[in-house]
This record gives sequence, structure tokens and C-alpha cells, in this order.
Amino acid sequence: MTNEKALKALRQIKTYCAATQLEELDYVIEVLEKLEKDGIKEPLATDFKSLSK
Repeated sequence: MTNEKALKALRQIKTYCAATQLEELDYVIEVLEKLEKDGIKEPLATDFKSLSK
């Protein structure tokens, strides 16, 4: 799965999310958007240790 697919699903879920969880959901969306912007398309398959060098 890619960030793009996950973001699309999260934005749809946000419509039905409880108001008490919106802040957390927005945070996750922001994290995935930043990863996408930084060129990390599949974070679960990325070796982040090698990126910090």
C-alpha cells in the first residue's frame, strides 16, 4: 500500500470519525502527507536508518 491510498482512505474515514478522535486522525494524515512530500512512498518498506546518514 502506498501513502496515497492510505491518505485517501483516512480522509474518507475522517467523515465518520468521532469528534474526540479527529485530532489524532489529523496527526496521522499530516505525518503521511509529510512522508509523501519527502519522497517516501512506502514507509513500511523504507529503511529510515539509511536515510539519516
